[in-house]
Amino acid sequence: MNRPLNVLIVEDCEDDVLLLKRHLRQGGYLLHCCSVDTASALNQALCEERWDVVISDYSLPSFTAIDVLFMLQKKGLDLPFIIVSGAIGEETAVSAMKAGAHDYVMKDNLARLVPAIERELREAVTRQKRRESEEALKESEQENREMSQEFRALLDNIPDSLTLLDPAMQVVWSNLSTAKLLNRNPKDLANHHCSALWPECTARGDDCPVRKCFSSCQVEKGVIRTEDERTWGVRAFPVSNRHGQVVSVIKMASDITQQIQLREEASRAGQLASLGELAAGVAHEINNPINGIINYAQILADHFADDADNQEIVAEIIGEGERVANIVKNLLDFAKARPEFKNPVSIEDVLAASLALTKSQLSRDGIKLLVDMTPDLPPVLAHLQQVQQVVLNLISNARYALNQKYPTADPEKIFHIESETCSSPEGLFVRLSFLDRGVGIAPEVLPKVMDPFYSTKPSGAGTGLGLSISHGIIKDHGGEIRVFSEQGQYTRVVIDLPAVAHGWQLGQPEGRGGSR
Repeated sequence: MNRPLNVLIVEDCEDDVLLLKRHLRQGGYLLHCCSVDTASALNQALCEERWDVVISDYSLPSFTAIDVLFMLQKKGLDLPFIIVSGAIGEETAVSAMKAGAHDYVMKDNLARLVPAIERELREAVTRQKRRESEEALKESEQENREMSQEFRALLDNIPDSLTLLDPAMQVVWSNLSTAKLLNRNPKDLANHHCSALWPECTARGDDCPVRKCFSSCQVEKGVIRTEDERTWGVRAFPVSNRHGQVVSVIKMASDITQQIQLREEASRAGQLASLGELAAGVAHEINNPINGIINYAQILADHFADDADNQEIVAEIIGEGERVANIVKNLLDFAKARPEFKNPVSIEDVLAASLALTKSQLSRDGIKLLVDMTPDLPPVLAHLQQVQQVVLNLISNARYALNQKYPTADPEKIFHIESETCSSPEGLFVRLSFLDRGVGIAPEVLPKVMDPFYSTKPSGAGTGLGLSISHGIIKDHGGEIRVFSEQGQYTRVVIDLPAVAHGWQLGQPEGRGGSR
């Protein structure tokens, strides 16, 4: 069966062209052939058609086979190129082969032409496949590099710590979050043993999720704690080879300290809510006997109207009964449901209600309370219970600081509360100042006191939420809370709340009228 062959012949002798065609047809080829003898004709033929093989005489009147070869190379054409010449020396032939010619055949030995063409066609196909494979490989490598960069960027931006560990517990790779956590360069972590990077880790031996993962070949989970009192949720993922063997493990560590604390606080908040309901119920029950005691005491006062000694005792009973009734009233006011909008609130009333609940504790601790209230303070727009919550928290903090410094009564065991008005470009504000001469706050701690869950108190003495919540409440009211302190000397907390704009009506919802 004749095989099609597109052949370009570069030859200036018509008889030699005919001879070459006859040999190729005899070799079983169905020819599509073109012959050229000038550089311009060669260039046109290369541009207009696609050729399987180029056969060229070595020496033509205007150019040589080397010129033909260079033209092919310049156009980027990798075609089988065979020189057919009547007189070419061995040295010239070798130079042509070095320049890129694939073979040369003498005109008096054309029997070699067809085998040479068949061989070079096969070699051309092999070269083409190799080039395609190399191009595909380059594209694949580029895609892999780009994908690797994308995955690296993705993994580096995950806030959790990711570490790849080998069976010897050596770090193979880690993401940027791990490096930041350890305050190290990511490249410096490789080849370090896991225990050297996390020496304080509580998961050792069989408790280590990574070791469990290597043994079980399954995802393992665990909770570990570090010396800085943080809790970490650790998950270990196996990486297997094609034989199903775990060759490495990816460890993901997430800081779940805040989640646990939030869960505990939610549970505690639920308990406090139940306790508040119970306290409100008890307060209601206390109201009836207190009113009875006051009424009976009033009857006794009328009965002993002429008895000065008994009259004094009865007056004391009435006074103490009314004090208990006032405490119960303040407790009920604090526990009752809060409105959804802010109202004009008197700072004097907020402070009086808060001190009614805490004054006896301050007195029992030997704390000298000084209250200086500027008369005729303008009201502030607020949720009364929320502002009272802030005041109660600040009183509690001051009481704790003073008791830490002065376990017993002392002339310097003073808690001073002041109020005044102040102006700013944003308007008129009411300022409350709480000054205690207690243990104070260390300079390195002071910037953190508003952070959630940060507390200098021992476990069980505080949650670290008080100042954080107070900061949120005051900010929500359009105000500002600031803390000034000198360790061992004092702590002063200043609260600025915007005064009510003129013309605001009681009970007016937020976002209307004179809201700030």
